[in-house]
Amino acid sequence: MPEPRRVGAALYYGSLQALRVAAVRRRWCDAAVVLCYHNVIADDEAPTGAPGLHVRLDRFSRQVRWLAAHYQIVPLGEFVRRRTNRTSPPLAAITFDDAYAGVFDHAAPLLERLGVPWAVFVVADAAAGGSTGFWWDDPAVVAALTDARRERWLRTLRGDGASILADVRAPGTLPPPAYRAADWTTIRAHAEGRMEIGVHSATHRYLPGLSDAELEHEVRASRARIHRETGVWSEFFAYPYGLCDERVRAAVRNAGYRAAFGLDPRLNRAAGDRWMLPRVNIPSDLSASAFEAWTAGLH
Repeated sequence: MPEPRRVGAALYYGSLQALRVAAVRRRWCDAAVVLCYHNVIADDEAPTGAPGLHVRLDRFSRQVRWLAAHYQIVPLGEFVRRRTNRTSPPLAAITFDDAYAGVFDHAAPLLERLGVPWAVFVVADAAAGGSTGFWWDDPAVVAALTDARRERWLRTLRGDGASILADVRAPGTLPPPAYRAADWTTIRAHAEGRMEIGVHSATHRYLPGLSDAELEHEVRASRARIHRETGVWSEFFAYPYGLCDERVRAAVRNAGYRAAFGLDPRLNRAAGDRWMLPRVNIPSDLSASAFEAWTAGLH
């Protein structure tokens, strides 16, 4: 974030905190919040990869402890069932996209110690092993990233990792262990705890750009693969990149999921579309005052 904007944001969120605006909104707003994280890394690990996705454990720990003190953190399935009911304290759910290894190495032990439920949305093919990492974390991709190029990578190249790496002439760099996709053995080891497993497609491509047959593979075959590997029939789907259209929503609905999630700073309200429920994407450098505001819908 450019420095003037960063200073302005700090003043804005600091003022909201000082005036207890978020606290009042939490108490009186008939809404609930789902948080979306991606990865959690060790405190002493130098951040790499896509900016904003890899939060250090100490910051994540402070956020979770604050959330547990001000919200009722519930499993995702319970959240979907209860999101239309006003509660005190308000409801929250914690989710992770992509099933990074760092989530299991660093976030999972903390969440289990605190007794906090959480959900992970798995990219089925990435969990199969042998992954060189996700394309958006490749150093060449990060260096080349602009809004225009990202738009082309998604809309024209359909979010296909091999095509995007070829576009920037990147061979595909093996990232540090925490930045790779967790394997099935790791995911299975946590399936008996407080973790729920959701589906994040088979390959993390841009679903609206796919053919019907390709879409079927991303929505149905990925769910079947996760069931074979973990014994869990996932009830929830998270759209890659948070993007979908009516055809994609219909495919997810017809596949038998209970609900699906995008990325949106809004809170969950009773009248919300169950096939595009919002989640607040939490960047890795979010301040404490901004975190308090965002969880109350003050983005």
